[in-house]
Amino acid sequence: MRQYGECLHACPSGFYGLRAPEMNICSRCRIENCDSCFSKDFCTKCKSGFYLHKGRCFEECPEGFAPLEDSMECGEGCEVGPWSEWGTCTRRNRTCGFKWGLETRTRHIVKKPPKDTIPCPTIAESRRCKMAMRHCTKDKKQRTKDQKKKTNNKQRLRVRAQKQHSDHLATGRASQ
Repeated sequence: MRQYGECLHACPSGFYGLRAPEMNICSRCRIENCDSCFSKDFCTKCKSGFYLHKGRCFEECPEGFAPLEDSMECGEGCEVGPWSEWGTCTRRNRTCGFKWGLETRTRHIVKKPPKDTIPCPTIAESRRCKMAMRHCTKDKKQRTKDQKKKTNNKQRLRVRAQKQHSDHLATGRASQ
């Protein structure tokens, strides 16, 4: 190979070889931040700090591609589908009874990356929402069940209070 009248075994960094029967010369790569190239328009290795992607050099990989640090190339990233609609506003698996809740939306992984080192973007997200009904309307059966539960709790509390009072009186008499 020849460059400026000097014979070389290989072209220097930033150049590629042009060969023909009557000519062997080194020509400059035309790609910005390219360390070595195959032709004037196709880079094979980028300068330090740049990622190689389809014959070009980038500071950051294009959308849908992830940086592979070991080879300084851009690998195919994880491909995800579109977001679903926001779900129903709920809290503790209920759609009423609270002022605020959470609604969620999801998306599916369409294509997994070739390497596990390339992470997939978030496939589920939630946001705070205002509940449609702050107070729940209960059917007759549920109201009856709740009333019985309240009555049982009141009775339990009354019995416990009477026992504590009796214990207090007994300890007062014993100390006299």
